[in-house]
Order: sequence, then structure tokens, then C-alpha cells
Amino acid sequence: MTSKQASSFPVRLYHWRWEILSLTLLPYGVVVFALWAGPVWASVTLGSALGLAVLRRRSVRARVQAVRLQHRLRATFPLLRLRPAILWSRPRGGDIVVSLFGREAFEHLHRNRSVLAAACGVPEVYVDRHPRYASLVTLTISPTEARREPSRALPPSNVVPLRVHS
Repeated sequence: MTSKQASSFPVRLYHWRWEILSLTLLPYGVVVFALWAGPVWASVTLGSALGLAVLRRRSVRARVQAVRLQHRLRATFPLLRLRPAILWSRPRGGDIVVSLFGREAFEHLHRNRSVLAAACGVPEVYVDRHPRYASLVTLTISPTEARREPSRALPPSNVVPLRVHS
């Protein structure tokens, strides 16, 4: 039930893209811009960037949470003897949607939803197969419990309803 993950250099660069950007390229770009623009324009630009970050703090916090959940999932997959490639994670609504590529990963992830939820520190993780491509799996990591309507019957245990469909 395990799928092999390519461990080539470009794949590793892709997996660590946010960390590489935040530790190397972003500071380098800021310093080069400050030297090019001068002290007045650099401070105006820095002030407006910080102001924009404060105004958009919810979306910035959601993006940081999405990157943190990628790390948690990447640490959990070897424990499940599974190696899907994390393609992308994005905040959507109050949830975080993670797109994975892995052959035969859906059933294994579906059976271990509780392990994934415990690793991510959330009450619920929804697993969905892509409607067209069988190797693409979508995890919807929900920090809140799904609302239950008393008029509806509970779904069977082997079917997990989607909160967000990508």
C-alpha cells in the first residue's frame, strides 16, 4: 500500500519552497531593493508592506497555518507507511485544503483519518478522491466540527462528506 515518492533535488526544492523563500530570497530581495531605492522609498515601501500585512493578518495567518500543516502531514506519512507528494495547500473558508498525489493513497488515508486529525491537531480531516484523476487526493483539514442537522441521518462510517471540494 505504499507509493514511492521521488527524492530528487527539484522535488525537495519544491517541498521546501516556502522555507527557502522566507530564509534566503525574501531577505535578499529586501536588501537589494533597499540599496536600489534608497532609504526614503525603502522605508515607505516597508511601512506599506507591514500595514498591508496587518490589514490582511487573517489571510497571512491562514497561509502560515497551511504551511505548518504541510510539515505535520509530511512527518505523519512515514508513520502510516505512505509517501504521497504534497502538491499544494491552500486556505479555503475556515478549512485548509491539501492536494496530494499518490497511487493507492485514498483508501489508506481514508482508513487513517483519525491519525491525520490527531497529527494536525484538528477534530476532523476529510479525504476525497479527485473526480477525474484517481491518483489525486484532496484532504480537507477542518479546525471546527461539522454542523450536524438533526433532520438528516448520519452517513455510514465508510463515507465522509466533503466540506470543500476543489
